[in-house]
Amino acid sequence: MGDSQSDGEWTTAPDTFTEALDDLKADGCMLLVVDGATDHVGCDRMLGDATTEDRRRLFVRADTAASPHVDAAAPDATARETVVYRTGARTATAAASNRADAPTAAVGDVDALAGATEDAVQSLAPPSGFESGQLRVCLGGVGDLLADDDLAAVVSYVRRLRETVTAADGMGHVHVDDRVPATAVEALLKQFDAVVEVADAGDARQRWHLPDESLSTEWLDL
Repeated sequence: MGDSQSDGEWTTAPDTFTEALDDLKADGCMLLVVDGATDHVGCDRMLGDATTEDRRRLFVRADTAASPHVDAAAPDATARETVVYRTGARTATAAASNRADAPTAAVGDVDALAGATEDAVQSLAPPSGFESGQLRVCLGGVGDLLADDDLAAVVSYVRRLRETVTAADGMGHVHVDDRVPATAVEALLKQFDAVVEVADAGDARQRWHLPDESLSTEWLDL
């Protein structure tokens, strides 16, 4: 995306945001979602409507992380994969044994997580390839990854995730909360096309920031 503001000033113009968002959906993108909750308010919206569209969904999480808030209205036939990163002494199998989102793959380090993520995307791909926006990826548990590995390794994984998602013209989003240090968030920022703030006190709302477009929105209803 090019910078739409020649004078370097930021804008809140709704039309500019709509146009920029359409470009992100068409070309593939990564979103950094900043929320204070663990139930990932707004995750359904970013995963896309699976009741009318053929969505292919990939969830990547730590075995100690809360499950993404999956659309309850999505048909059972919705294609999805879940890759679990095993942390601490618990095993992914034990952690997931009573969960509806049982993993399709479980790994024990960040390097293996990258390969498992890429394999899962290949498994989700239709024979004719992905359509724009068809692949949706949700990564949670960044704090757990950082607790078990160094920041450079996590940044490298997110960079590979971005390459995988955008190559498929998909949309990926990564949740961070107040447990993730500001220095880590800053190091990850370069891998994202937009930052989405989510507030769930009372009515759930979202606010978008698109640096390449020098654009921030007002608070919007989820």
